[in-house]
This record gives sequence, structure tokens and C-alpha cells, in this order.
Amino acid sequence: MIRFRLALPCIILAVIFALGLHLFGTTLAAWCATSLPDFELYQPPRPAQDLKMMAPDASVFRLSDLKGNVVLLNFWRKDCPYCVQEKAFLKQLAQSINSPEFKIICANLWDSPTWVKSYGRSIGSEIIVAATPPGLRSVLENVVKGRFIGYFVLNEAKEAVYEVKGFPSTYIIDRQGLVVASHFGMAKWSSGPVEKWLRTVLADTGKRGAFLGEADILERLLLTQPRTGPSAGEISSDSGGKYAR
Repeated sequence: MIRFRLALPCIILAVIFALGLHLFGTTLAAWCATSLPDFELYQPPRPAQDLKMMAPDASVFRLSDLKGNVVLLNFWRKDCPYCVQEKAFLKQLAQSINSPEFKIICANLWDSPTWVKSYGRSIGSEIIVAATPPGLRSVLENVVKGRFIGYFVLNEAKEAVYEVKGFPSTYIIDRQGLVVASHFGMAKWSSGPVEKWLRTVLADTGKRGAFLGEADILERLLLTQPRTGPSAGEISSDSGGKYAR
């Protein structure tokens, strides 16, 4: 009886402690899920396909020209309200990281290049707004059995090189020209966990073995699982920072 009386308080304390850990973990997971849902990591990283784009000053450049930098490639369009809101977070991120080796490319290949160039000149130099170059068709609707799925971004050879299932859609490309992660929907890119991870990617100068450490950091910070496919995410019908069409 004495042993039972001594053990009972310990059991109660253990149960309370376990419940506390569970509640804390659930709260943390919910916070991460709401701060950056749909953040997906590619293991192994995939080669970034080249893409020809036009800058606000009408100069034409290729994605491959930026190899050696960390590139945040963001696809957007004018009638997407979340895309416009996300620009503020992207500018904050650029100002915080403040590195010439970190490039943010916001590619609008859907709207008039004249409008896109004008918009790009009006929002400052922290991000590069890119448009479709003259004479190129850069996007193709992806329709399966009469159902609109999204878009394919095309290269000069009319090959589908990126998939966009909604707006905004973003790919993270490391210094070696490899796609290491993607995000579907509006994101608060200037949040602490993501900025910390991007700085880790920026610090990687070519030792691919270090990528496992980067992957582990992102998974721990965002509580997500690695992704094996190249898709930009699943299309969503809710209003959680995603615009389907």
C-alpha cells in the first residue's frame, strides 16, 4: 500500500508531463503549418531548367546566367491578389539578406510584357520582375480530359520545363543550379525560419554533402517531409494564399 501511494503521484506527474509535451508539439506544428504551408524539399535536388526572360529595361537574360547565385524564382500574374501581397515579403527578405549573390526573380509570363516591364520599374530594385521576351511563347495550359490542371512554363524549344499549378509558385535554386525546394501559395518569406534556411543555402559553396544538413534544418524548422517529385504543389480551392487561375 505504501509503495502504491508513493508511485501514484509519480504516475500522475508523468501523465501531466506527457500531455504538456503533446500540447506543445501540437501547437508548434500548427504554428509552422500556418506560417509556411506547402513548403516542399527535393531530395535529391533536381537540375534547374534554363529559361529565357526579359528584364524591366528590356534586356534579355537566361536563368543559367545566374548560376553561382542562390535564386528564388517566383511565378505570378497580375490578377492574383496574393502575388501582389507577397512582393512586400520578398522585398523584406532581399533587404534583410542583403547579398548580391541572392537573386529574386518574379516572372510574370502571362500578362502583357509592356505592363510587366512598367510594373517592374515601379517597385524598386530589390527584386527583378521578368516578362516574356519578344517572339516567344512561354506558357501552355495543362488540360487533362477537359479539366484545367495548371500551366507549363516553356523554354525556347517549346519544352515544358516548369510546372505551375497555381499562383504564386516559387522554386529555390542553389549556387550549383539545382532546385532544392519549392513553395505553392503566398509565403511570408521574411519569417525567421525560412530566412535562416536560405542563409544556409547561400553559405553552401558547392559541397553537396552539406545539403543533407540544409535539408534537416528546413525539415526541423517547418516540420515538413521531404518531397521526391518535381511538382510545385497541389492546386487548392481554399483562400490560404493560393490563387488557382
